[in-house]
Amino acid sequence: MEFYVEGRPRAREFVESLLPSMLEQLKLTRSRKFLHIILDPSIEELGSTLPLNGLDMYLVVLKPTRDLMSLGATLAHELTHVAQFAKGTLQVTPRGKRWKGKFYGLKTPYLEQPWEVQAFSKQEIVMRRAIEV
Repeated sequence: MEFYVEGRPRAREFVESLLPSMLEQLKLTRSRKFLHIILDPSIEELGSTLPLNGLDMYLVVLKPTRDLMSLGATLAHELTHVAQFAKGTLQVTPRGKRWKGKFYGLKTPYLEQPWEVQAFSKQEIVMRRAIEV
């Protein structure tokens, strides 16, 4: 998977250093889709991931923080969503999301969304393995 990271140098270089390991861990290295990561301090949440199917790419927006470990964990969390989209286990619909064939509406509480449960369960281990490399 090819990628491009835009943002301030310190955070950008940190993210770029983690990406090869994280993409390998999440089995995304062979993906033909492009990954564009934007480090944007103005977003409210820590991170967000969008599949842009018409452009054959994924867009990940991260809020850069002074705490690089937190940024690394958020990156791992969002890349888990990229893997979910790439494998087809998570799909976006106009009225909600579909996880492994089951529909979840927009009112499903955040921590009850199975794709979020999986991303939270993986983020720490993926980040720590990437840092050890």
